[in-house]
Amino acid sequence: MKSLHMCAVALLGVFVAQARAECSLDHFIIGINEDGIAGTEDDQRLFADCRQKYRRSGSPAYVNWYYPLSSSIFSDYKWRIGEPGFDAFQQTYPGVSTYDPNRCPEGVPDENYRIIVECIAVSPGLRAVHKDYPQFTIDQAGQSFNHSAIHKMRSNAHMHMSYQAVDGTSLFWITWRLVDALDDGDKYAPSKPFTVVFNRQPLSGDLVVDGIVDCHDLAAFLHHWLHAAGAISNDNYERADANRDGHVDFMDFAMLAANWLTVQD
Repeated sequence: MKSLHMCAVALLGVFVAQARAECSLDHFIIGINEDGIAGTEDDQRLFADCRQKYRRSGSPAYVNWYYPLSSSIFSDYKWRIGEPGFDAFQQTYPGVSTYDPNRCPEGVPDENYRIIVECIAVSPGLRAVHKDYPQFTIDQAGQSFNHSAIHKMRSNAHMHMSYQAVDGTSLFWITWRLVDALDDGDKYAPSKPFTVVFNRQPLSGDLVVDGIVDCHDLAAFLHHWLHAAGAISNDNYERADANRDGHVDFMDFAMLAANWLTVQD
């Protein structure tokens, strides 16, 4: 009986340790093999799992599909939030949400692959800041950072970002893409772009968030047309399914069409 009790205590300790290992802040999780099935075309393509995006944007979870910014004591870029950061699926077990051996990049980070997080679009008045070492600021399209180098340096892919804006009411957004930039050739194909939005919900139909509903959004919408298996882990699907009924159909197209060529203030 005593040994059984000790085993129970040990198991409880494991569960508590696992619970503590998961960060309370949201992160994009970097991986390969998005569908989790070996031998398919996405095995060698990077993707960002967005399952954590907006989960703490209000109560209940996922009530907002954007992050409200909060006022800070700083006079410069006063409106801020400390998420989402970046992480990666890993073979080791640093956090509950990142352990998935079917989706782990293969080999040693910054040696066998070099995942660059590239900013491909950012709204004026917004910046993304990494305040830990190495410090950097992203506030223009074309800027990037080496996630694999940070992963290797820390022996952990977990990193936090601060998003900072000039006001707390305007629509702000930043769009990222993952690229394998290893010198001896790309091991993995680039990911699809993924976007994080602040302060306000984009217009229905503004899938490629830029403040206007146009042909770029229609092309993204058609990619999900009549899909019924979308999930919050997919960046575009949550905006394609504008009425959030689990299907991308004529109802969602009507909402896109109603905003066609509308510019959001």
